[in-house]
Amino acid sequence: MPPTRRRPTDDQLLDAARVVFAASGYRRASMEAIAREANSTKPTLYAHFGSKEELFGRLFRREADIMEAALLPVYADLPGRPLREMLEVALGAAVRYGLAHPEGARVVAIAINGRGPEPTLGRALLERLIDAIAGVVEETLRREGRDPGPLGRMIAAMIWGAAIEATRVAHTMGVATPELVEWQIIYLLGGLEAALAHALDGGRPPLAD
Repeated sequence: MPPTRRRPTDDQLLDAARVVFAASGYRRASMEAIAREANSTKPTLYAHFGSKEELFGRLFRREADIMEAALLPVYADLPGRPLREMLEVALGAAVRYGLAHPEGARVVAIAINGRGPEPTLGRALLERLIDAIAGVVEETLRREGRDPGPLGRMIAAMIWGAAIEATRVAHTMGVATPELVEWQIIYLLGGLEAALAHALDGGRPPLAD
C-alpha cells in the first residue's frame, strides 16, 4: 500500500508559492507550478486558498508583516540622529531585509509595483513605510533650521527606490552588503543634495561634507 501523502499546512503552501511567484512574477506563475513546488496537488491548493488571486494576497500579507516587523523598530529609533546617519541606517535596514528575505522581498516588490492581481495591493504598505521615514526626515530638517516642505516624503521615497535597486543588484551581482549600502548612500545623497539645493533656493546644501 503506497504511503499516504500528508496534507500540507497553509504556511507550507505559502512557502512554495513564494518561491514560484518570486521566480516567475504573478502573471506567469501557475497554480500547477505552485502545487508541484509544494509536492501537493492543485485541488489541495484551491481547497486552501480558493484562487490564485487569494493565494497571492495571503502571501503578500504574510511577507508584508515580516517586512514591517524587521523595519519599523529600526525607523522608530531614527529620531535625533544626524540626517546622513539616519539615511544610512534606514537604507541599510531595508537592504539587509531584502538580502535576508530575497523571495519575500520580491513578492512585496511585485505588489508595490502594481504587478500583482490588484494594482493597489501594495500601496498601503508602501505609504506606511514612507510615512515612517518621512516624519523623521521632516523633524531632522526642522531641527537644522530648514523648512522641509515636501522633501520628507520625497527623501523617503528615494530611500525605498534605492533600497529596491540595491537588493536587486546584490542578488544579481553578489555584492557584499556593507559595500552595497555605501554605494547606495553615495547615490542617494547626491540626489538629495541636488533636490535640497533647488528647494532651498540655492546655496550649499546641509548634507554636504
